[in-house]
Amino acid sequence: MALYESALQERTRSLLRLEGIFHCLDRNFSEPEALRAVLRTFLELFDFCQRPELRIDLLLELDRLIQTLHAWKESELVNHSALGRWENRLREQQQALRDSHQGFAEPLRHQELLQLARGRQSVAGGLTGADLPLLAFWEQQEPAFRVAQFQHWRADFTLLESSAALILRFLRESLDWSTQTAEHGRFGTPLNPRHSLSLLQVETQDAHLYPKISGGIHRLHIQFLEWIDPGPSRALESSIEFRLALSAC
Repeated sequence: MALYESALQERTRSLLRLEGIFHCLDRNFSEPEALRAVLRTFLELFDFCQRPELRIDLLLELDRLIQTLHAWKESELVNHSALGRWENRLREQQQALRDSHQGFAEPLRHQELLQLARGRQSVAGGLTGADLPLLAFWEQQEPAFRVAQFQHWRADFTLLESSAALILRFLRESLDWSTQTAEHGRFGTPLNPRHSLSLLQVETQDAHLYPKISGGIHRLHIQFLEWIDPGPSRALESSIEFRLALSAC
């Protein structure tokens, strides 16, 4: 069984990318050989946070989810207690973002190692101790030193990470699953533009296939491809069943 996830809105796509960066920081970075990987990950996070609209996008997305909850309260089929708990979480996160006046990437601006690495990352093999004496210094420190420093750097992004995680958790918990058939490897369905969806997941039983997903507010299209080594992937021509999940908002 294989599971794939994709976004139907650009804000959600940015959140998935951000989540992917943070997931890279969950690895074990105690070994000196991992130092280059963690530096590249933090530099990627730094570049992501340079987007001036990032905080505004988070606030707008939290507000959109709160407004969605208000609309759901009109239904007698929902659990109003659960909706109330979700609204409190979203409002608390929203207020925390409003109360924070420091830029997300501000702490990294003053990290000398990161700034030196940023100037060398475009050079193939440029992140070596031979080119950066400070990098060689870090490589020779105790693992506990490096781990503590990385944890300190990541802690500066707690608000950003928790905001993205909360929004994505809300969308994932609202997913509605159904079984569908892709005739000749293709599936398409119209979407209601009045109820714009943010997230989808596709589950297949064949691990050799993967979906190419495209969509917007009006329509969703999925084409299944077969991975071939070597050579380009091949479009599936037979029909298969798969499971599709769409978020409620």
